[in-house]
Amino acid sequence: MGILTGNISYRRYFVEGELPPKMRETFLERVQMYTIPVLDIESEEEQAHGWATTQSVLDTEFTLEKLFFNEYMLFTFRVDAWKLPTSLIKAYATEEERNLIAEEGRDQLTRKERKALREEVRLRLKRQLLPTIATYDVCWHPDQGVLRFWNHSNRTNELFVELFEKTFGLHLVMQSPYTLAQHAGLEDDDLQKMIALEPLLFAHHSHE
Repeated sequence: MGILTGNISYRRYFVEGELPPKMRETFLERVQMYTIPVLDIESEEEQAHGWATTQSVLDTEFTLEKLFFNEYMLFTFRVDAWKLPTSLIKAYATEEERNLIAEEGRDQLTRKERKALREEVRLRLKRQLLPTIATYDVCWHPDQGVLRFWNHSNRTNELFVELFEKTFGLHLVMQSPYTLAQHAGLEDDDLQKMIALEPLLFAHHSHE
């Protein structure tokens, strides 16, 4: 979503740090190291995230042609997650517990047995479902040090920034009036004056 079709709303970052000499080859190798991993059914992990191509959310086989478009780098931040409703797991686990108690002629199960039963139900439901897939496009101009990320959720942006910095060894700074002024070359005195500014309302609110 975002770059090629759909939503044009994004969050803008400045990318700080030194680019490597063989940037394209180095960045291709780094992206390939952190493509989206398979979300294993048997694992306790409920979520996985990593990179995929913008051409297809299922494609993690990056090449220079898929990653670079003229002076831009285009790729996708993908998040896979198991989303099993707690109420559904509880309903099935309760039914299983009733059946087991009836079969064995017992009054109730132990806490340990109920926990194990709930885990069995969770795994069985996961085998019947596919994880959800969410994708968020990235457009980066390395030479200009400007990156656009097609999402505004703070949590998703935190995950993205963490993986980006881990992947490329560079630092992301979210654009704001202050950081924009910094990158525009404003003097320190003027930057300090910006910090002291207070927001003003430009619209009159009627009290009628």
